[in-house]
Amino acid sequence: MWLFGFLCTSSGILIGGTIAWFFKGLQQKIDLVYGICAGIILGLISIEIFPEAIELGGWLITVVGFTIGMILFELIHNVFHYNQVFKKTSKKKIYIRTSLLLLISFAVHNLPMGITLGASQEKEFTISLLQTLLFHSIPEGIILFTPLFLAGINVFLGFLIILIVSSPVALGVYIGGLLGFNHQYISASLISVTIGIILMVTVSEILYPVLIKSPLKIIIFTLIGFGIMGLYIKLF
Repeated sequence: MWLFGFLCTSSGILIGGTIAWFFKGLQQKIDLVYGICAGIILGLISIEIFPEAIELGGWLITVVGFTIGMILFELIHNVFHYNQVFKKTSKKKIYIRTSLLLLISFAVHNLPMGITLGASQEKEFTISLLQTLLFHSIPEGIILFTPLFLAGINVFLGFLIILIVSSPVALGVYIGGLLGFNHQYISASLISVTIGIILMVTVSEILYPVLIKSPLKIIIFTLIGFGIMGLYIKLF
């Protein structure tokens, strides 16, 4: 089961990365790309991830986890010396830093998905969850690989990143199978932490740098991305 979970996740991220590859030619319109990506992320959080966390753990755990996620983001940001060198940092380094932060967020988020899969004892639910992993990972792949391709990463590094993001699913399956049941509060906590990190990355790393240049246009692009994510979730 851990292999199926890993393959579904990695396949979804690979499909998303392939879609993001087509964004490479839009480097002159990076505000458009980042606006749409920000909308996709905000849609993913508000329509799917946030309600999932509340359903699993309630408001208290979600808010506490969200706060911890924001604090972790600030700590990671300090490691990158963001406040000191932002104005002097090249666009390539900014893209890479954004991708690293998103990579950490998605990797953390995939762990509870794996735990749920490993703890499942019902065949129909397991199949449904595997399908969810596949389709859920496609927008994550788009979001993750867009700044990486803009930074000019090579194919081998891309496959390594897919491995890193997908591995927590396999680990989660092992943990869930070992425990024999789904620890919903642990899952809710991890998901909530992820929400905090991803939201902070979206606002400070993706949205804010382009929003200050042309607010109205970026808001429109963000709403378009949000709508695309909403339609995608409704269909899949």
